[in-house]
This record gives sequence, C-alpha cells and structure tokens, in this order.
Amino acid sequence: MERLRANNRRRRGAALVEFALIVPLLIFLLLGIIEFGIMVMHQLTLEQAAREGSRIAAVRNPLADITQRITNSALTLPNQQEMQIIMSYSTDNGQTFPYTLGDTSAGEVNDAPPGSLIQVSLDWPHHLVTGSFFSWLTGAENNTIPLHAKVVMRRE
Repeated sequence: MERLRANNRRRRGAALVEFALIVPLLIFLLLGIIEFGIMVMHQLTLEQAAREGSRIAAVRNPLADITQRITNSALTLPNQQEMQIIMSYSTDNGQTFPYTLGDTSAGEVNDAPPGSLIQVSLDWPHHLVTGSFFSWLTGAENNTIPLHAKVVMRRE
C-alpha cells in the first residue's frame, strides 16, 4: 500500500514537471498567433487604404480628397497620425516615380497628366501588442515593426 502512494506521488510530480515545461511554449505560441494576426490585419488595412487612395487619385481628385479617403479607409489603425502618405506619378513606364503629386493651380483636380501611373505609398509603424516580447524579430525597433503598402494605378 505504501508503495502505491509513493508511485502516485512520483507520477503527479512528473506530470507537474511536464506541465511546467510545456506551458511557456504554449504561451509563446499563443502570443505569436495573436501578434501575427493583428499585424496581418493592420497590413491588409494599410493595403486597402493605399488602394482607395490610388483609385481616387486616378480619377483626378484633389490631394485633400485623396488624403481624406486614405484616412477614412484606415480608421481601424491605432495611432493613425503616424501614417506617412507619399503620392507620386510617372509619365514613362513606371520604373521610377519622379514627380510628386500635387494639385492644379485651381485646386480642383490633381496634376497627374492623362495616361500617367499614380503611386500611393503608405508607411505605418505597427506597435507590438506583446511589447518587447517579440522585439527580437527582424526589422523590429523600439517595439515597432514598419509596415508598408504601395499601389499603382493608371490615370485615364
């Protein structure tokens, strides 16, 4: 009888040790899944905002309307004021985008000529939800990972 009790205690102790070894791995996986899921959601939001901005720029809307459409499309991004918006256009094959998109002198439309390629580029720092837990990831600085979205559309 005494031997059975000792054997049960050893089994419970082994199960406790196994549990203590597995829990940190499970927590690491769970936090990774949460962080990756939120980062992908933010990346998709950023891409959708760039697509909306490029689409509305391609139909010659002024810069204020383009910027407003981009910010409205990215409402779910926290710290939205940290988003950098770069709008440019190319009149050749789109290898480079040397011209900054602006408004005409009247301010009613943007100044991209017909047939040009308009590029809307957005940069936004994703603040790690898990804090410094994943700060060792490539590209992470100050508990942020930079996200980038770029969309090109032809102006008709």
